[in-house]
Amino acid sequence: MIWLVLACTNSGDDVDSQVDEGLDTQDTETVDTAPPERPSFANPQRAEDQNPAEGVFELTLSAAPQSFVVAGQEVQGYAYNGQNPGPLIQVERGDTLTATLENGLDTASTIHWHGASVPFEMDGVPWMMDPVQAGTSKTYSFELNEPITGWYHPHFDTERQVDLGLYGVLLVKDPAWPVAEHELVLLADSWGEAPEEGHHAGFVFQENTWTVNGLESPVLDVQSGDSVVAHILNVSNMGYLSLSAEGMRVIGGEQGLLPAPTSPERLVLGPGDRAIVEFSPSSQEIELLTHPYSVAGEIQVGEPVSILGIHPSGSESAHPGLEWPFAAAAPSPDPGGTAVRYVFQGDEQTGEWRINGEAFPDVTIATLPEGEPAVIEVRNLSATEHPFHLHGMSFEVLSVDGVPPDQRTIEDTVNIGIRQTQRLLIPADNVGDWMAHCHILPHAEGGMMTVLRVE
Repeated sequence: MIWLVLACTNSGDDVDSQVDEGLDTQDTETVDTAPPERPSFANPQRAEDQNPAEGVFELTLSAAPQSFVVAGQEVQGYAYNGQNPGPLIQVERGDTLTATLENGLDTASTIHWHGASVPFEMDGVPWMMDPVQAGTSKTYSFELNEPITGWYHPHFDTERQVDLGLYGVLLVKDPAWPVAEHELVLLADSWGEAPEEGHHAGFVFQENTWTVNGLESPVLDVQSGDSVVAHILNVSNMGYLSLSAEGMRVIGGEQGLLPAPTSPERLVLGPGDRAIVEFSPSSQEIELLTHPYSVAGEIQVGEPVSILGIHPSGSESAHPGLEWPFAAAAPSPDPGGTAVRYVFQGDEQTGEWRINGEAFPDVTIATLPEGEPAVIEVRNLSATEHPFHLHGMSFEVLSVDGVPPDQRTIEDTVNIGIRQTQRLLIPADNVGDWMAHCHILPHAEGGMMTVLRVE
């Protein structure tokens, strides 16, 4: 995360005072106070399928150093295939993905397929297996049997490599879904003040600076009455999105469609979290705003900023909404009992973060038998919120502080509030040693990560 400070000298106050005093302003330099033109929105470039066979998508992802521009400053970072964000991998439910990582970095790396239920050997974590060393390659291959709004990123030196730009979208579509006139993929990243030393040292970005696909507050031009669907992914190391927009309808999450659409006043997405939203612009412009958000539960001072503008032309009525195949479902009853309990502890002052008092990799491995669903209870005793992410399997949220959700909620990343307890139903249907951790990456780096074994 990097913060950017933009300094501007403006003589407008002097000009205004001259006018107020009735002075002759003929020789006074005119000051242009018009806001800078916003860039045009663009989806990440689509990955090209290197295999013509039906039902198979094959590509190469080359990780290498790459410079890119953020808010007018050149950043020396990393990229896949020279792109920041990396190539958009879009496949259909049931396809097999074969991706070869060519490591052109001067350090080891991996690829983790965040949100996908992959075989353990394909998960891209350096637990019981070696990372991909510099100058070498590894091929990942697996079937994608469920629709997801997922993403891919390293799981080695994760905080640093993701922060330097190694991430991209893995979008698994259901052929039964309707097609919008505008389908957007938004990778939202935040930039903050850099440390004195280390990656991005010396760069300073304006508070609450967010980019979408590397662009600051881009604009999408549409026709009034068009249908607009957006897959929103928070790829920030530690920034939270707190989103609002006129007429925004949430239709899906990380693991496909919701049982029914919702229209929340704020859509909060912690690091690693995702959502699918629908917009129906008429003749009025829509701004997708993110509001200041504090993980400490405090009121955050500041103004919201727009991460995307949807600007229509014409006077057509708003689109009534696409016909999504929603399948209403009530939450599962809590079976009682607790197979695994994770207690989050730690503090910002020390940078030491723990699960059950243990810091990764010196952790106790909890074990579940394959095929027997089990309840995991996550308790947050720390003074900050934590987005909890489980590899290898999605889970159902049974309750938050004893209250079940309004509808069946399937997640792989869920925000755990301060002093909050969530009960999660795990299918235990994927054999392996699965990472379970906070997706605020400095917290994971500080020890807030453990391993859940299914055998």
